[in-house]
Amino acid sequence: MTSIQAQIHQQDRHQAQRLKGNIKRLITGELQSINPWWFISFHYRDHHSKEDELLQDVADLKRKLHRIIFQSRDKTIKGAGEYPYPRMLFFHETSHQGTGQFHTHLIVEKLPASLNTQYEMETLFRKRLPHKVKALSKWKSVDIQRINPEVPDYRRISSYLGKQTDLELIALDPFNSDLSTRNK
Repeated sequence: MTSIQAQIHQQDRHQAQRLKGNIKRLITGELQSINPWWFISFHYRDHHSKEDELLQDVADLKRKLHRIIFQSRDKTIKGAGEYPYPRMLFFHETSHQGTGQFHTHLIVEKLPASLNTQYEMETLFRKRLPHKVKALSKWKSVDIQRINPEVPDYRRISSYLGKQTDLELIALDPFNSDLSTRNK
């Protein structure tokens, strides 16, 4: 490797490290701006490795999840105005086995009471949604965990979700996530 190539390689590594640090801070800030309740990891059917298809499938999943949430809201509250959907943050990673297949981590705020238990969340993501969203795997694992609402936990989550970030891949999905808006 020539000295110019070594310099370019070192600059790329430095840029990737800065990008990773910035993404982790962004994720931590997003977690602090919402009330994260659930951390959900799920997979897609085999041969799901095209990013543009993934983004469309996630938009479809989000629409169908919104429909289920809206149907499950507390209907006894009259005149409440527009229904505030729980905010969602989507992160897509590729398989560590080298297949190029994506899996997704979803952070979502508290859902309506009728859905907001471990049992109901597992039923939702293991049974209901895979039948409504064709792209979801019906047999691969789904992991659903309650998020501990403390800053050290947010940092651990952001570190985990930023682990695959490099100059070619940023796990955070800005198209389907409900990112906070900054007031200047």
